[in-house]
Amino acid sequence: MICACAIVSCASNPPLTKVPVSISSQADSSHAAQVFQAVNAYRRSQGAKELQRHAGLDRLAQQHCEYLRQHRGSFSIYGKNVSHVGFDGRALVARERFHMENISENVASSYHAGGTPATAVIGLWKGSSDHHKNMVNDWTHTGIGMVVDADGTVFADQLFSTVSYMQRTTHARFTGF
Repeated sequence: MICACAIVSCASNPPLTKVPVSISSQADSSHAAQVFQAVNAYRRSQGAKELQRHAGLDRLAQQHCEYLRQHRGSFSIYGKNVSHVGFDGRALVARERFHMENISENVASSYHAGGTPATAVIGLWKGSSDHHKNMVNDWTHTGIGMVVDADGTVFADQLFSTVSYMQRTTHARFTGF
């Protein structure tokens, strides 16, 4: 197995950048499902509760993966193919639209030969203390995006969050929903 990679974990980042949206392929959705299953299996093995998948967080993560793919090679702080650009905007949307709090993010990019893209990404995150913490912390929800480029380079983003019942109750009180 040949593997070159870069990973990043984040809980805050630079200002929001508008990200073009593209529709992910069926294969990308399948890889994201594999990451979801693998992370939950890992959480169970570590004594943590399973995460619930959240469609809105999935969209935010997928948009970021598309952004990473479109701008690959142009980042410098964490690696040439990974960045948390726009994390503050994703966190704001998660808080305001989806009533989430305590948002965090794992990002990875990997080129691999053999195995699955999901296995490569999970392996990277398990080997990093910050990513490991995100994978086993007391989160309730997650969103996952993955893009596999034509040359086999994988771009992955996993958002972690917890539903804010206080914010949801306040919203319902003032809006009637």
